Amino acid sequence: MTYKDNFVVEVKCNGKIMRVKDDAVYLPYGSEYTLLLKNLNSRKASVQISIDGQDVLDYSSLILDPNSSSELKGFLSGTRAKNHFKFIHKTKEIQEHRGDKVGDGLIRVEFAFEKPQPEVIKQTILHEHHDHHHHHDHDYYYRPRTFWNHNDWFSGDSTVKYSSSMDTLLTSKTFNDSGEIKGMTSENCSRGFDGEPVSNFMVQVDSLGIESLGQPLDDEGITVKGSECNQSFRYGAIGELEQSKVITIQLKGMSGGGVQIRKPVTVKAKLECSTCGTKSNSSFKYCPSCGTYLE
Repeated sequence: MTYKDNFVVEVKCNGKIMRVKDDAVYLPYGSEYTLLLKNLNSRKASVQISIDGQDVLDYSSLILDPNSSSELKGFLSGTRAKNHFKFIHKTKEIQEHRGDKVGDGLIRVEFAFEKPQPEVIKQTILHEHHDHHHHHDHDYYYRPRTFWNHNDWFSGDSTVKYSSSMDTLLTSKTFNDSGEIKGMTSENCSRGFDGEPVSNFMVQVDSLGIESLGQPLDDEGITVKGSECNQSFRYGAIGELEQSKVITIQLKGMSGGGVQIRKPVTVKAKLECSTCGTKSNSSFKYCPSCGTYLE
């Protein structure tokens, strides 16, 4: 489980929740997966998702109701998710054809909660007239406006959609004449919206000073369109949002010891120590018997 500020992101494979270790999830190449989102806040949440540095919500956002959860099955096209997420190995052939992209192998979830609504203030006003006291209760209501353009990340005219199972806002982004998202420079593109590096982007320089792509790492993978699915979305609305926050999960197809993952590592999977053979819960980082770091 990846938890941050009352929001949870889970990766599921074959209907089971995957174990997250050091912000990474280990899946066999060729696996299809879904994303389970949980809003533990008492207010609505607006969510945007990118995988391998690409928006998978068709430049929209999802609205999650308070204290609710929902599962995103695949890539959105308009108001429907038509293809599951599929994790594959980034081979040399794939690298030469599509290139290395910032964010390859990363699931990036940006969420923002709806701002609290102002309280209704009730006042009692005393009027004196002809020696009679009349008490009148007056209710004063402040009705906040709804703003869709609350910062650079959620900028642009809002197209709001949400599914029957997922109340998540989808907001359109706006682009400048160069085709870049407004408010995002080439520098912060390479470092991600939160200013942190988002990929091991390998560039080599040959003897002539010409940049060339390096060999992809054994555990590097990317997400592509998998089998067909049919998840429908509908329109919804959300109020002004607070500052957004980010959860990032990396997908890997090989363990730190260089062993290719043969079956998904779920939260219920037992880990076997390579030193003494002791089996322990997947939440353990070190063997409870000999102290060896568990892969």
